[in-house]
Amino acid sequence: LRELTPAQRERSIVLVQDAFTRYFETPLLASFIELAHRLGYKVFLAPYSANGKPLHVQGFLGAFAKAAIRNGRQLKALADCGVQLVGLDPAMTLVYRQEYQKVDGLEGCPTVLLPQEWLMDALPEQAAGQGGSFRLMAHCTEKTNVPASTRQWEQVFARMGLKLSTEATGCCGMSGTYGHEARNQQASKTIFEQSWGTKLDKEGEALATGYSCRSQVKRMTEKQLRHPLEVVLQYALR
Repeated sequence: LRELTPAQRERSIVLVQDAFTRYFETPLLASFIELAHRLGYKVFLAPYSANGKPLHVQGFLGAFAKAAIRNGRQLKALADCGVQLVGLDPAMTLVYRQEYQKVDGLEGCPTVLLPQEWLMDALPEQAAGQGGSFRLMAHCTEKTNVPASTRQWEQVFARMGLKLSTEATGCCGMSGTYGHEARNQQASKTIFEQSWGTKLDKEGEALATGYSCRSQVKRMTEKQLRHPLEVVLQYALR
């Protein structure tokens, strides 16, 4: 990275991997890399390192702080090379600008962009009228921590001549590791049915930004939702 010219740095990104898209949704990871290449960018993969999010969720704050300090320093070394950092899963990516900022001893953890934040600059304006109507069901962490995130996805789709509307949804019921625990199965199902379950069969393909949300939908309905990135790749540079 340090050997790149300024022009090469402007057309390069570092993909910060998370366990979910790296190991359980590898085709999505590959789709993002292909999209970036189509847009003229070179993608460097940051070495995978667990960022400690599950530790924080479960209250193991000491272990989380150690993981945060380790990862924060690694990310800063990458960012110091002048290349933008991008992550895919919102819950795992936003931990760097939320929970990490509260860790004592961790200074200057760089921003890791959400996909739509990066696309707002990287995606060129395309011809209008490509058709297609889609509905966004965003991760609740993403909506609350970055209120502009859903609007950014709508703008990305509009730039491609596609219509995207954001559904008013609450938690899908997975809620981190909560929905994985046997004792919470009925409560998780009830939460899903009260919000997400009522939105899936409306007109227009439903898309979901969160890995946990897509997993919950598949578990509850056997439907597989796509990530907005997959639609962008489908229509990009046609």
